[in-house]
Amino acid sequence: MRNLKYVAMCAFAVLCASVAFAASVGIVDQAYVKEHVGKPGFVLVDVRSPEVFNGESPKKGIKGGHIPGAIDVFDKEFDSMTQAQLDSMGLTKDVTVITYCNSGKRSGAMAKKMVEMGYQSVKNYKGGIIDWQKDPSNKIEPMAK
Repeated sequence: MRNLKYVAMCAFAVLCASVAFAASVGIVDQAYVKEHVGKPGFVLVDVRSPEVFNGESPKKGIKGGHIPGAIDVFDKEFDSMTQAQLDSMGLTKDVTVITYCNSGKRSGAMAKKMVEMGYQSVKNYKGGIIDWQKDPSNKIEPMAK
């Protein structure tokens, strides 16, 4: 009986520790994105549609295009993608993924899904492209015509 109690307590301790150390989504700002984009081990993911990624304005006051160095993984297609497809895009589970959209809401939801899939380091750029375009020195690709 004493051994059974000990085993149960150990199992409970391991469970608590695993919950405490489970991956979660970090929130990052523009400075973090500028510091890390393009560096090895970091992948910047624009979750907006391919049309917006390639220059179409999503709505008045928001520029189309993307932050230089970003890849496009449309959130509405993400659930149907295989891990092999994600890996081929550089989204392996050993990189730090930074997601963004217009403001951070949709990218935050995708970041949570990635954590649930086993990604250990996922960050959401909460301000998104709206925050990015506030600084006129920040580039957006493709260049507006």
